Amino acid sequence: MTEASAAQKARQVPLKARIGFGVGDFGFLLVWQGTAMFLMYFYTDVLGISPAIAGMIYMIAMIWDAVTDPVFAALADRTRSRFGMYRPWLLFGAVPFGIAYPLAFSGPGSLPIDPVMWALVTHILLRTAYTVVSMPFNSLQARLTSDGGERSVLAGFRMVGAATGGLAVVFLTPVVVQVFGEGREAQAYFVSACISGGLATLALLYCFFSMREPEAVPTRSESLLGDLKSIFPMFLANPPLIRVFSIIILGSVCLGMFGKNMLYHFKYDLQRPELTVIALVLPAILLVLTVPFWVWISKLSSKRFSLALGTFVSLAGYLLFFVNFQNWLWLTFSSILVIGAGSSSLAVMFWAMLPDTVEYGEVKTGVRAEAKTFGFATFAQKAATGINAVLLGALLGVAGFQANAALSPETLLGMKAIMALIPAAGAVGILLILRGYTLDHARHRELVAQLEARRAAAAG
Repeated sequence: MTEASAAQKARQVPLKARIGFGVGDFGFLLVWQGTAMFLMYFYTDVLGISPAIAGMIYMIAMIWDAVTDPVFAALADRTRSRFGMYRPWLLFGAVPFGIAYPLAFSGPGSLPIDPVMWALVTHILLRTAYTVVSMPFNSLQARLTSDGGERSVLAGFRMVGAATGGLAVVFLTPVVVQVFGEGREAQAYFVSACISGGLATLALLYCFFSMREPEAVPTRSESLLGDLKSIFPMFLANPPLIRVFSIIILGSVCLGMFGKNMLYHFKYDLQRPELTVIALVLPAILLVLTVPFWVWISKLSSKRFSLALGTFVSLAGYLLFFVNFQNWLWLTFSSILVIGAGSSSLAVMFWAMLPDTVEYGEVKTGVRAEAKTFGFATFAQKAATGINAVLLGALLGVAGFQANAALSPETLLGMKAIMALIPAAGAVGILLILRGYTLDHARHRELVAQLEARRAAAAG
């Protein structure tokens, strides 16, 4: 065995850890997808909160994230324990995370609390619990290996777990709602969230016990305040990171409109709410099926090409969905299939591309900032979700949406435009951003070699 192949083998992640990483994201997607698909609807159609106020709840939570995410990222980078840097956060944060999710799908009941205030407090609690566990979990991907190809494999395992979690929650929630029947939606959503929260807790604990972290790379010691002050300069010194973040923000803000409007489209436009579960399950199934394809494409060419190809396919699907003015069901589901197949590339390639920017930043600044980088990613996703909710609430109001009421043809067309044309514009934006992304396989191998040479010289 040559020295190069021995080094590459050393950077491979054991199968047990790969599976554990995927199971961990299964737990996260139970909560993330459940929140993305159902919480806005829960606020408007169950708690009776107006779309604009519901959007403001997301916005306030986003401002809270801007404070808490950098703090927890800096704390995780400074964590040293017998369990490693990031795994302890999974161990101690799993149970609060599993409890916070059903609380977000609850109401004040007989308590003398305004539903808006209850929704705001429980939403902030959920976002905080999510930060505590998701940011260290995301950072693990860069800690477990420095090999770009192995990171794509990890991203594949992760996305299979994520797709399975998304599939589970989008199947479970509507089924529980149907079992409970009309007039008992509030209880149904809470019970479904309790089941999902319990499964999420078990998934994170399994992830904790399935892996070991490599020994931490020594870094420059700074105060916590110094760590916080270094985050923004670190971001500016890393152009690939800026582009990857821009992609996930556009994807979450624009492409997220499609899934968030699914319940509204089938309830008010098609008047076939019983078909919602099929429409929600299809993209999750496609994600499981297409993950190996996008990983294969990225290895054959590049991560950039794999993401660009998938984005182009999803763009075609959004346009096909919008021009279906007769609402033919076969064409509706065909376009959902096309969108699901294409947009799955974003889910895979974002998490394959992001870890590579850690080495780029370390070469440029001399500081390895895994948790800060992934803390930025966590905040970017949640901030984009907040922007998406605020924008959706405002646009639904402009379109004339009224919960649980008959809607005019103009309102329904406006809602369909929100659902399809905004994601189409986001897809075009992602394709433009990708044109300037240059961190390919060869360039990343050069960066890793530079860092290994530096460490060898420092050790000598």
